[in-house]
Amino acid sequence: MKMGWILGWAIPVPWFSRQVGAVFPGEGHQFFPPAPGVIDRLAAAGPFDWVAGYSLGSQVLLLEADRAASLGEVALLAPIWALAAEEGFGGRVARAQIRALAQWLRRDESAAIADFYDRAGLEVPADGPPPADREQLLWGLAALEKRRVDGGLPAGWRAWCGQDDALIDARRLQERVPEVVTVPQATHEPGALLAAFAAAIAAPNVGAAGTGSVPDEPWKS
Repeated sequence: MKMGWILGWAIPVPWFSRQVGAVFPGEGHQFFPPAPGVIDRLAAAGPFDWVAGYSLGSQVLLLEADRAASLGEVALLAPIWALAAEEGFGGRVARAQIRALAQWLRRDESAAIADFYDRAGLEVPADGPPPADREQLLWGLAALEKRRVDGGLPAGWRAWCGQDDALIDARRLQERVPEVVTVPQATHEPGALLAAFAAAIAAPNVGAAGTGSVPDEPWKS
């Protein structure tokens, strides 16, 4: 099975590829950090059996839905319709916080990224090489600050969000997009979401994962 992945903001390819390999061993994977033109690079490497977007990568696919769907079946993990809380799509982060992170990134890149990992609940080693160049990271933050996907989940797509995701309020997102499956006790970490994705492929007729209570407190600065 050939799978193409668009990653989340500041997510190192080696770290994410290990997570994917633990759940989908032996498959053919190609990984693409989110950046201008990433859909073109994905298309050049396709077609795929599955195209998957994680976090910011999911928003990239949603905004290019027709092209994404032409490349293979589509799955979204920790999906973002709009991260800014003001948009009402379950995002827990105020626009001002995203702008502040961009300003911090310009002053002290490593500290800003480490703080993001901590707040998002991601166990990414903070002492590794930069996950992307600074302009690419700033592009991603501008996208998260300003972009919004209108509409629901495209027909035939699958999506999973963690019940305890620090960046996305799964319950509120599901109110807007009922097809998103809530994974109990999962966070923004990809591991449990990847497991739900793998289970759905293995048993496509099994019902959706159950939902549960979602913390109402926003991600705080």
